[in-house]
Amino acid sequence: MTVTVFGTGTLHAVPEDGHLTLPNPVPGLVVTEQQHGFSAEMTASLEAFSAVRALTRSVPTAYGFAHELGDSAELVVSELLGNVVRASPETEPVPLIVEVHVVGLGVEVIVHDAVPGAPNRRDVALDSAEAMSGRGLHLLDLLTTRWTSEPSPLGKKIRCYLTAE
Repeated sequence: MTVTVFGTGTLHAVPEDGHLTLPNPVPGLVVTEQQHGFSAEMTASLEAFSAVRALTRSVPTAYGFAHELGDSAELVVSELLGNVVRASPETEPVPLIVEVHVVGLGVEVIVHDAVPGAPNRRDVALDSAEAMSGRGLHLLDLLTTRWTSEPSPLGKKIRCYLTAE
């Protein structure tokens, strides 16, 4: 299956069910095929996030991994994208690049953003009923084998590795 997103990018990925979950053309989203995955350049929007989450979820299953790995990768992408939006000024467009690739026995998820500085770990328990935020890095610790924060041409990138169990 070949999918063109807003006429600018192509992704060849066929999940086990034979259908790539992707909404109609999404303004501000450009998807290109990469080796064993995709790269998506976007301006933050609910539509772009939804499309990227669906693509992320489909990549592991397209390469024979269990659906659980796709679900975990999707949750990692959702958490990272949400953090960027919360840390960005509300009045300005939020540029992002998301890369998802199958590597070895798992998946690599990379999110590039322009938010300055490294992510801050908060001392919030995952099961706290009072906390409204602050669990993101704890979730990355639980869902990924390892993750790093590195410089990127856009600003920084969070690189996460998820392995199949």
